Order: sequence, then structure tokens, then C-alpha cells
Amino acid sequence: MLSVRHLTKWFGSKRVLDDLSLTVARGERVVLLGENGSGKSTFLRIVAGIVEAYEGEIAVPRVLGYAPEKPDLPDHLLAGEWLDLVASLKRARWPELLGVTALLGRKIGALSLGQRQRVSLVAAFTGEPPLVVLDEPTNALDADAREELTARVLESTALVATHDRDFAERVATRIVTMGA
Repeated sequence: MLSVRHLTKWFGSKRVLDDLSLTVARGERVVLLGENGSGKSTFLRIVAGIVEAYEGEIAVPRVLGYAPEKPDLPDHLLAGEWLDLVASLKRARWPELLGVTALLGRKIGALSLGQRQRVSLVAAFTGEPPLVVLDEPTNALDADAREELTARVLESTALVATHDRDFAERVATRIVTMGA
């Protein structure tokens, strides 16, 4: 599903990732743990195609679902408009989960952090992608949303970065610790 070999990433003179290799098989849920600044988010952005690596090889599915740590969604759109746009681009329907239907008529700019997180996660799961890449997915979620997210991740092939050890232990088939 995902194959990364000898990945290196520099930001200026700082090496953020050094010769990282990782595979994720279908049905596996790999959780990345590590301190702030250990490269977890950078690695996920490379997997999602947002940032380029300095060197290394990466093979990912043509389509994947990605939810960043801090969802940067268009404030001027309604949540429903954003999800409809994502669904249209993926030629799929967005899943009704995480209580997002109650948010459809609200502008994204008026949503709380937890509500934005819900919209971002629903967008990531839209189209049932073969791989979901989630960066701190439990941030700002209430207990019910965390439970629903946990159940959804357990049904997925996933690469997840989190500081939430309880979530990690509940969903991971494998935990990888990244050093700072």
C-alpha cells in the first residue's frame, strides 16, 4: 500500500528526516509517535504529496485521504459546500460520520476547532480511499467523536501521527517511534 525507502528531508541546514524507510501493508494501521519536531508531520506531508523529499523513493496509492493537523479550510464556504466539492473531485459521496450533518449549513470560518477537525476528517474518508493519512486526528474531538473516529480507523489502512497514546494503542497494528 505504501513503500518509503531511504527518505531524507532538509529544511535549510536542519535534517528533519534521515534515511527513513517504512512500509504499510493493506489493512495495517501504522501509528507514528514522537516528540514535537521529530518529523512526523513532515513525513505525512511528503506521503500526501504536499512536500517533496530531498532524496529517497516513495510509492503511494494514486488516491489517498489526508487530514492535516491544522485543517486549513476555506472560511467563506459552508461546511456542506466544502464536502460537496471534495466529493465531486473524488467522484464519490462523503460519509455521514462524526456528526458532520449538523454542520453542513454553517460557514467553515464560524466553526470551532473540533468542528473543523470533523469536516477535515470526513473529507479525508470521502471516497473510501485505500490509504488514509491522518495527522493528530483526535485533536479537539469530544469523546463521542473520538470513539466514532476510532471505529472508522479500525476499518481502514492508515498512517497516523499522534500524541494521543490511548488512541494509538487502540488503533495501531504497529507503532513506530520517531526521534527528534
